[in-house]
Amino acid sequence: MSGTMYLIGGGELRNGDTRLIDEDILSLTPKGSTFVFFGFAAQDSDDYANTVTSVYGDKYTVVVPTVAKGKEFAINAIKSAAVIYLGGGATELLLQVFAAWGLAEHLRAAIDQGTHVAGMSADAQALSTWYVHEGRDIFELRKGWGFVPYGVLVHANPVSFDKAKLLWSDQGMPDTYPFIAIEEGAAWRVSDLEATKVGSGNIWALATRN
Repeated sequence: MSGTMYLIGGGELRNGDTRLIDEDILSLTPKGSTFVFFGFAAQDSDDYANTVTSVYGDKYTVVVPTVAKGKEFAINAIKSAAVIYLGGGATELLLQVFAAWGLAEHLRAAIDQGTHVAGMSADAQALSTWYVHEGRDIFELRKGWGFVPYGVLVHANPVSFDKAKLLWSDQGMPDTYPFIAIEEGAAWRVSDLEATKVGSGNIWALATRN
């Protein structure tokens, strides 16, 4: 890995919930750099794209691929990006489009060449090796792209962390991967040099047994 990656636990950009994380991302590259926002997980919401542009557009040139703009536009955007931001929503929606268009391999190549990538909430899950999906108090273990060697729970709190931790242990996962539960307003920033917390929220961790 060459580019820095951010696994963001959640929070509203428009309300400043992720301000410290946003400031960190804004410090990554020079003014005018290309910032690519994927809103596939939120069904290409114009409102979401406008919010992202309001936060990042004063410094970066914001490019927004959509399903309507097509595969080639998305591939070219990834190749030109200095920073890529995968917006929150439903993980499955992002994974479906990326799989149909073969975008994950282009994203992986971009990271290797130094592109920085942030995944918000559901899309932090996509970047992880495994993630714990929480729905109606049911916890399921699902597989992400594996761009970072972690199991992840987003929108975490002490109660959900304890429940996810039991699932993680029952599946024997601590023998292989560390597990992190990320609260809203926090991000796990991973680079070649270090992995550390950014933001005002908490992160709880379960290390491997190896």
